[in-house]
Amino acid sequence: MADLSAPQNRATSNDVLAVAEQWLQQGRACALATVIETWGSAPRPIGSHLLIDADGNFEGSVSGGCVEGEVVTEAMDTIEDGTARLLEFGVADETAWRVGLSCGGRITVRVEALSSPDWLAQMNAARTSRRGAVLATDIASGTTTLFTEDALPLDVALQDEIGVRLRTGKSGRFQPDDGRDLFLNVHVPALRIIAVGAVHITQALAPMAKIAGYDLTVIDPRTAFATPERFADVDLRAQWPEEALDKQPLDAHSAVIAVTHDPKIDDPALEAALKAHCFYIGALGSKKTHGRRVERLLEQGFSRESIDRIHAPIGLNIGAASPAEIAVAIMAEIILARRGAKA
Repeated sequence: MADLSAPQNRATSNDVLAVAEQWLQQGRACALATVIETWGSAPRPIGSHLLIDADGNFEGSVSGGCVEGEVVTEAMDTIEDGTARLLEFGVADETAWRVGLSCGGRITVRVEALSSPDWLAQMNAARTSRRGAVLATDIASGTTTLFTEDALPLDVALQDEIGVRLRTGKSGRFQPDDGRDLFLNVHVPALRIIAVGAVHITQALAPMAKIAGYDLTVIDPRTAFATPERFADVDLRAQWPEEALDKQPLDAHSAVIAVTHDPKIDDPALEAALKAHCFYIGALGSKKTHGRRVERLLEQGFSRESIDRIHAPIGLNIGAASPAEIAVAIMAEIILARRGAKA
């Protein structure tokens, strides 16, 4: 068996699936462990993966090191006999103290053998093309079905559930009316913020977006604004939106904010965002300014319902005044649009 103390788990949870496909192509027998449920202070989120081969080599993590040794041992048995396993670790369990979950967390891990599953290649293809995907696994039977954002199930209840999970990015168990116990493993592309306008608000927003886990691209054809000195370590495009977005198309996992106050720059970006069904679209300006913007978009053939998706004035109404405060309001509104309000 491999040395479990060696730094082998370098890949992120998303990378693990790409590594799994590579290992299978190399003819390596593999098992995949997935966190399907957590309680309390679990160290890794639901949906986290650990990939193991027959020699005990592994990539990824299901607990940040707490239970990996136990899971690898069980995974090697799964590879040998082909039987999926459900493993539970928690403080009431003597094993938990030995492997490091005595802090109060509990996790359930499902371990399955991988034998060139079709869903793996399809999942990786969806991720590469920035399409959200959900793998539905029947816990009892082990049957798996892959759904993507453009190929949802016919069952209305399951379709609604998957739609919510694609929007929130949260994996978890779901029990439909037919009595099945499904685990829905959600994979969505990296979230992006496309900021049209290299202004002070965008400068303040840049570190917030990074901390919140969003990739940020700043677009502004005005070279006096779009300078590396003002936007260090940011994907900066000194281009018109039409040109920049042609090279980096928008999608449903993108947020677009238009903050230049110049219709010649903002409007093309807003039109592209509406056509791409971006999950958040916001525009700076007063209600009067937005009224004129609505008229222009109506003339371009957009429906009133579509235009109403634009958040304007941009940002949550928190009384923001300074550029930094407005950036906070925008970031909060983007997060709200993605995650939804708490019940």
